[in-house]
Amino acid sequence: MNSGSNKFEHYLTLKERISILSAGTKYDNCNQSSVCHAFGPDGRCIQLYKTLLSNNCSAECIFCPNRSQRSAVKTSLEPKEIAKVTWSLYRKNTIEGLFLSSGILGDPENTSYKQLEVVKLLRDEGFKGYIHVRIMPGSPKYLLAEISEHANKFGVNAETTSSLNYSQLCPNFDYKNDILKRLKWTQKIIDQKRKTNYMNRTIGANDTQFVVGALDETDKEIVTTMSDFMKKYGLRRPYFMSFDPVPNTPLENNYPSPKWKELRLYQLSYLLKDYNFNLHDFDPIFDEHNNVKNLDPKELIAQNKPEYFPIDINNATLNELLMIPGIGPITAKKIFYSQGIGCEADLKRLGISVTRARPYITLNGQSQTSLKSFMG
Repeated sequence: MNSGSNKFEHYLTLKERISILSAGTKYDNCNQSSVCHAFGPDGRCIQLYKTLLSNNCSAECIFCPNRSQRSAVKTSLEPKEIAKVTWSLYRKNTIEGLFLSSGILGDPENTSYKQLEVVKLLRDEGFKGYIHVRIMPGSPKYLLAEISEHANKFGVNAETTSSLNYSQLCPNFDYKNDILKRLKWTQKIIDQKRKTNYMNRTIGANDTQFVVGALDETDKEIVTTMSDFMKKYGLRRPYFMSFDPVPNTPLENNYPSPKWKELRLYQLSYLLKDYNFNLHDFDPIFDEHNNVKNLDPKELIAQNKPEYFPIDINNATLNELLMIPGIGPITAKKIFYSQGIGCEADLKRLGISVTRARPYITLNGQSQTSLKSFMG
């Protein structure tokens, strides 16, 4: 039986329910606001109305405030209510779309069906905004396929790196069957939609979330799993949520994970997917416990490759340019296709962070700063 308190739900106003369910998405990589920032497939920052369908949940994930055994005010929104709020915010240009997650309402199939109701209702009413649905673990394949007919993006949260860890964190589900199989299904659906340019609608790549610091797994394990998912499931955008202990949960007395870890893990994910780095490049960024250091990972890697630098900026390949701190994918292409870089002012005009890049490059055959002296 769900021990959460539901006795006040009948008396909650729509505004109160919206507030409760928006706050509940904090544990799905979101702040406690009904409107938050996300990134579309093209990298553009967009604003989404982010909400739970319900914070009622039959699952017992040990880190989650919505777990079935935790006493809290439980509430939900009807599909028509979510559609109404989404339309209201959309017409005011407050948002560009919807992010929809939920607690498990009885079972994954029932919950995913409710999510389908929301997105189908919006599309049937002519909603052209961006829709991102967080799929429930164990959702049936036919519902993933139906949700894909209406959503721009959909994915399931892995939360952790292995079956053993997942059985501790989310004891109601099976990692290989309820998570990995769904990641595989999602990738196949995405590939099919993209091949057919489905209804000229933007289809986002596979995504998932990792909870950082809830268990004893190392950051290196998370990064290794992230890299593996990129190869196996076409993962493009991993999300990271620093563990924050919730009162009246089994992990309430555990230490929180520092928020800076999210930043460092995101930086590593960008190096993997946008900069052509490999796992073996990351050795310098981990400490003796295989956790990330709170330093810029690209600079740490560069400082540990003195034999590689400095690089001649005018004769470098794209991959070599991407290795240089202060140079990203866009600016690397600008340099590569330029008529030649004559001075630092040319680099600045192209948007390069010259201060960061200077120790690692040569211009006209001359080093800008000795890497050896820079390293100390």
